[in-house]
Amino acid sequence: MVSKKVVGGIVAIIVIAAIIGSIALIYTPTPEREHVTVMMPYLPAMGMSAFYCALDQGYYAEEGLDVTILHSSEGSMGPIKQVGANKVEFGFSAGSSLITARASEGIPVVMVYQIDQNYPFVVIALKDSGITKPEDLIGKSVAIEGAGAPTHIATKAILAKNGLDYEKVNFVPVGGAGVSSLLEKKVDAMGGHIFHVYLLRSMGKGEDINVIYARDYVNMVGNGIITSEKILKENPELVRKFVRATHRGFEFAINNPEKAVDIYIKNWAPQYAEKRDFHLGFWKELIKEVYQPDKYPLGQMRKEQWEMTQDVLYDLGIIDHKIDLSKAYTTEFVPSAS
Repeated sequence: MVSKKVVGGIVAIIVIAAIIGSIALIYTPTPEREHVTVMMPYLPAMGMSAFYCALDQGYYAEEGLDVTILHSSEGSMGPIKQVGANKVEFGFSAGSSLITARASEGIPVVMVYQIDQNYPFVVIALKDSGITKPEDLIGKSVAIEGAGAPTHIATKAILAKNGLDYEKVNFVPVGGAGVSSLLEKKVDAMGGHIFHVYLLRSMGKGEDINVIYARDYVNMVGNGIITSEKILKENPELVRKFVRATHRGFEFAINNPEKAVDIYIKNWAPQYAEKRDFHLGFWKELIKEVYQPDKYPLGQMRKEQWEMTQDVLYDLGIIDHKIDLSKAYTTEFVPSAS
């Protein structure tokens, strides 16, 4: 059972990420190595372990790279804007955001390695609400962080995919208070991430909730490594080196979850040392629910998933025209696809 104090600290990870500015761990480049910067979408979290482990284990150094990891406060659009403006070489962002950025603003970014294979968003309801399937949400209230947030888009997409009118759902912006709003029954359900499912189960609420997984209806493209069209054209070997090292970091983190959590806490989040078991459990949940290495080759990008993601964004009116997806991602640099 996790105490309210611990829960508050854990939930704060997500809330703080939306309001705190960029932070960085900077490694001084040596004359023998090429300096590279990669930007994360939010504050340090276990979902970024591929990069943290590649850095800690010396995989980037072995490729002749000195890597600086920055953390944005703008979600996926932070890295997309910085990579698109060629202010950083690489970023970690969602494919759905990348498509939106290319379609809406013409930002020339490309995904070169996909980390999330399953879309990690969900709708969570208490069992006594009677909500077990998408149609049960009609006429009900659903907590979201805010309009246009991933949980908002995912919930609307689930409804639309089932031929349901999402205008008949009362979406309630609550910022980071989704879990408390749900448990206090201020709303009927909440749009969330699998993190929230794990959190509620760790609180002993697993038997009290029903979960609708977006992946069962709209398995859109999640996070991956992005770079700019300029880098791809002028320095493809840099992309190859960076992806290869990150791929090794991802393999290490998946195969050595205990060590991956220790690297994360020691180098990036020492304040969570007492919550090590919680973060270890969540990392294993991410591997099981989102990465699924036994089912999908690491880094793989599936044409049908990208097409479906764009169709959803277009049908929801998030983009007003479709783009050439062959320019939005490439499998050329994925080790498992080479």
